[in-house]
Amino acid sequence: MNPSSLTDRTRVALVTNMLPPYRIGFYNEIARHVDLTVVLDTLSEFNRGWQASADGHRFRTVIQNCRSFIYKRHREDVHYTEPRQFHFSEKTYGVLSAADPQVVVTAEYGFRTLWSLLYGWLHRVPVLVYSEGTCHTEGHVGLFKRLVRQLIVSRTARFWSNGPESSRLLESYGAASSEIDEGMTGIDTLEWQADVTHWRERRDETRMELGLKGRVFLFSGSLSARKGVLQMAEAVEAVAREPDCPEFSILALGDGEHRAKLEEWAAKNPGIRVVMPGFVQHHELPRYFAAADWAMLPTLDDNWPLATLETLVAGLPQLFSMYNGASADLCLPDTGLLFDPLDPENFRAILSAALRSPLERVPEERILQFSIHYSAASQGQRAAASIKAALARPRD
Repeated sequence: MNPSSLTDRTRVALVTNMLPPYRIGFYNEIARHVDLTVVLDTLSEFNRGWQASADGHRFRTVIQNCRSFIYKRHREDVHYTEPRQFHFSEKTYGVLSAADPQVVVTAEYGFRTLWSLLYGWLHRVPVLVYSEGTCHTEGHVGLFKRLVRQLIVSRTARFWSNGPESSRLLESYGAASSEIDEGMTGIDTLEWQADVTHWRERRDETRMELGLKGRVFLFSGSLSARKGVLQMAEAVEAVAREPDCPEFSILALGDGEHRAKLEEWAAKNPGIRVVMPGFVQHHELPRYFAAADWAMLPTLDDNWPLATLETLVAGLPQLFSMYNGASADLCLPDTGLLFDPLDPENFRAILSAALRSPLERVPEERILQFSIHYSAASQGQRAAASIKAALARPRD
């Protein structure tokens, strides 16, 4: 196929594990450029609380309902263990054969990608790998896994990455920088910004309803060891003990394995105002972001958490974890402060500095810059350009 002939009839299959609501805008924008089928292992995984639907989108959805099992991932270097779901994706080749795509985009390095590469080899179809891992989150693998990933990379036409951190991992597996397309992440930024602006008009009402006082620090994510919530509790308690500590509140959105521990900690520290509404559906989050002054995500292990982008687009300065793959892209002097959540003194000092700093929102021009770059429309344009480039690549 001539790459200049890329149209809304060019058949593209995107193979991934599930359908989170924050990806739908991106997939809809890709579907403006091509005939898109999204192939899912499952609609949602065991530890996801969002309401997912496969209907009402510009793209078709095929749910494989693959076999899966729960395993525990151990990260001794950053001190956490977390249950995860592994999918066998044994149906992928058959689904691709039925869909007959002219380009396949596949996520990460598991069975779905091996099946995708087999399909691409047999049908002479370019395969792109969508890799979000970083050298911190995925770089410490055994020799066998590394050899498999190097083989996958050697047979891939192009690569999608979130940004420089995930690009570095790809390059460590042998990918050429000229074949990596960055910025393949984001949200419906303009809609998100409009929703937050709407709720800012009722900010005082929301804060009163939730019992928030003083400077409000927002946490949005799973209440799990990986997200650093226990380190957050320790730092908050240390700041609260400081002389002449200004009034502040913690607004923790989400649910997870450490919710009970945080509730117990809050009960033992009645002088610290902690509000925990529980899990909040994605479309309801802007109300809470509008009520906050700062945000923090003390993650110990994250590829590119979209809560970081949501915070920036909402205009909130934030504390950026050095283990957050998005920090390399989004942490600037006017967007927040970088810190190490595994260093208790550094965490306390940076939180104290944010609490005592002049209260300023992220500048509007910075919000606009990132809102445009990480919008679903911009992602879709980058994806279309990458697909064109893959089609132009000479076949082996």
